[in-house]
Amino acid sequence: MKARRTKTPAPKRNADKTRSKILEAALTAFSEQGLVAASTDDIAERCGVNKRMIYYYFGNKEGLYLASLESVFENLVSLEKKIDVDHLDPPAAIEAMINTKIDYYLANPQFVSFLTMENFYKARHLRKSKKLDLFKTPLTEVIARVLKRGERTGDFRSDVAPVDFYVSICALCIMYFSNQYTLGAIFGRELTTPANVERRRRSVIDLVLGYLQISSITVRPSKRRKVVDLEPLVS
Repeated sequence: MKARRTKTPAPKRNADKTRSKILEAALTAFSEQGLVAASTDDIAERCGVNKRMIYYYFGNKEGLYLASLESVFENLVSLEKKIDVDHLDPPAAIEAMINTKIDYYLANPQFVSFLTMENFYKARHLRKSKKLDLFKTPLTEVIARVLKRGERTGDFRSDVAPVDFYVSICALCIMYFSNQYTLGAIFGRELTTPANVERRRRSVIDLVLGYLQISSITVRPSKRRKVVDLEPLVS
């Protein structure tokens, strides 16, 4: 006799659907207008729900903003958990990670907007998240393994700290997209055309691999600096 499949009660399904609709509308509104300018009236209208539902599920507008912020970080971490480069040689593994980061930022402008916005607020909202520890990227462990393999094969220098290296990759990739409008206005070009994105992709890969290569080290062994990783944030 086959076991009967347990169905999710209709009220629970409807509640999840309503919450998801609100969150989807909020992601668009906040990324386009910012926290201050975006209104709960507009968000309710965008998703076709009663405004009271926003307060029921999220407490207030800042609660909805925090849930939206958590959502974009959850999506990023989910992607980074799927990155598998252990089968690639070290330089190819680094190139694959850079390509993944650039592709993600290009395809997810909402993440770029939220990251820029939350940095403006000095991570005031993110620090309140109960999920903060879950946002520590698993990619630093992957990077550590790749760097160690590269050191053994003679491809990479030996004084690179994984977390610092991850931050550097993020900075090189995301700054291009977070500043695309200002830089585009100054230099008179559209930075996100396929050709310009490809040029940026190649530049970042060449810069990073050039930094990692042993041949790029000119510091004498007696003066080699000590590897110091980033200190954890103090709350």
